[in-house]
Amino acid sequence: MDEVLAYTWLSCCSGLNRRSQKFLVEAFGGAQGVFEASDEEIIGCLEVYGAGLGQRKSHNILPGRDVAEAERCLNLAASMGASVFHYKDPAYPDMLRALPDAPMVLYALGEVSLLGASGVAVVGTRRASPYGRWAAYEISARIASCGTPVVSGLAEGIDAEAHKGCLKGGAGTVAVLGTGIGHCFPASNRTLFRTIREQGLLLSEFCPDDKGFASYFPLRNRIISGIARAVVVVEGAEKSGSMITAGHALEQGKDVFAVPGNINQPHSAGVNRLIYDGAYPIMDLDTVPRMLGLATRRQHTILHSLSKEEAFIYEIVREAGMLSRQELCERAGMEASQVASLATILELKGLLSGRGTKIEVAK
Repeated sequence: MDEVLAYTWLSCCSGLNRRSQKFLVEAFGGAQGVFEASDEEIIGCLEVYGAGLGQRKSHNILPGRDVAEAERCLNLAASMGASVFHYKDPAYPDMLRALPDAPMVLYALGEVSLLGASGVAVVGTRRASPYGRWAAYEISARIASCGTPVVSGLAEGIDAEAHKGCLKGGAGTVAVLGTGIGHCFPASNRTLFRTIREQGLLLSEFCPDDKGFASYFPLRNRIISGIARAVVVVEGAEKSGSMITAGHALEQGKDVFAVPGNINQPHSAGVNRLIYDGAYPIMDLDTVPRMLGLATRRQHTILHSLSKEEAFIYEIVREAGMLSRQELCERAGMEASQVASLATILELKGLLSGRGTKIEVAK
């Protein structure tokens, strides 16, 4: 059995929750090891470590060894031209693999290089206000202007505007679906669905023809935050999917940003609560790239054109945050005249900024 089939088989074992699936993969050295293990070995493993025992009494959690459903899912993906990435695949996102409930397989349709691009998630309510739609679109366009993809969930409202803004900004966008990649929900986003397939990436952990259930959409939120470096919440009630995504991001150690909302609107309650609890407020569209730690396309071009010595000096300053010119000479191990020359070149290129005897990365 090849690895893709083994991991797809495990993902189809609905009696095992995702934490248990990952636990067994680590315990048996891979999905094939789980497939080849006896029922007694699997039960013993789960009982010793207490993984997934909450459902044991009411459901049969033991995986069968029938791979027919896994083969059907893979054949369907192949017929669509989709790629399938399994948990141990080198192309599988490291940030996602670190989750305790990481999906065993991902079905991807479109520009698969976006899977490892470390984008920024922009999420919010389906019942968005005109202000919220505008903010999601403009924030996403500015993120895209830095060559960074926007990740969202292809829902109506904020998600849809985030995808559109990213595409308008010239970057690919990643839509994480609560259905299979062969099904568009909601139907009102069908045109956007097709555009993302052509210019971005459709991503799902569910079988390609799965139309989804209500429980799938909260599940996909952990993937939205899991493949993103940060999460921006535009609008959302205190109990909403976007708050779930923000909660996942915090658990995953990601930065959470929020757009302040009208205190008279219920769909602003969640974002305002996030800010009250410590999320970074987005107060100015022009500072969004800097707040998110994104370099502009111009900066990307300049950085890639640096000489070895220039890049060395820049990295020392970037890691230090701010340091004196004397400290820079000591860390670089170079003559003061050489460091001064390199620092001047980097200042002229707009990458460093001098403040008296101190030097820092330009803002």
